[in-house]
Amino acid sequence: KNNLMVKEAIREALGQVRDIERIAARITYGAVNARDCLALMQSLEAVPRIREQLTALRPALLQNLREQADPMDDVRKLLGEAIADNPPAGIKEGGIIREGYNEELDRLRSAFRNGRELIAQMENAERKATGIKNLRIGFNKVFGYYIDVTKSNLELVPYRYTRKQTLANSERYVTAELKELEDTILGAEERSIKIEYQLFLDIRDALAAQIPRMQATAEALATLDVLESLATVAISQGYCRPAITQDGEIVIEEGRHPVVERALLERRFVPNSTQLTM
Repeated sequence: KNNLMVKEAIREALGQVRDIERIAARITYGAVNARDCLALMQSLEAVPRIREQLTALRPALLQNLREQADPMDDVRKLLGEAIADNPPAGIKEGGIIREGYNEELDRLRSAFRNGRELIAQMENAERKATGIKNLRIGFNKVFGYYIDVTKSNLELVPYRYTRKQTLANSERYVTAELKELEDTILGAEERSIKIEYQLFLDIRDALAAQIPRMQATAEALATLDVLESLATVAISQGYCRPAITQDGEIVIEEGRHPVVERALLERRFVPNSTQLTM
């Protein structure tokens, strides 16, 4: 209450904090999704700012809360590197893992998105390697991708080509490299989604191991939120903090009922003093 700049800075930082206890519960029950992970990361990003503001305050309670509020740098780093900026609500449809987090996933995504370009690059490379200028790579649903060579160029076909089909004017071949690229392109999307799902399960397991830290941080932030709210209402309504004693007396000077007073919109509340003794 007496450190308004600190109070407002903490209030602003707390506005970034989501329901960490709820997220922790969803992690425990295996119901957490990528959006929950982003909410957790954004909440933890506020903790260092809150801890910095609390440094200047002397009360033991606030210093204890500062120590209890764990910024969980390792968890923030994991989520920042792993979770995409705008993931879907589901975890089985892809689009939840950030580019650069997993090399195999990036390769599959690249293959899926740039399949035609990769085929064109291979076609140009095979033309240069064989000297067959009209060599082309085609596709059909029966044979998949194939290399088509006209019969006038059959003497240039290298040994590494495997004959697949004979037509009236050409022969169709495959190579190990072409089959590998075909498998990559055709199965890339399906495999990338499976890999994303498994990666997310691994992340969820890693988060589950940190549940006690999350809960401790959530409790500290919740307590701090209550204290900041009490300070705010004390300023706006002119409240004071009672002194709790052990002498058996209750002494209230010009006491006001917070609910009744606020309900009297057009009338002035009359404060009352109370003194009760043993």
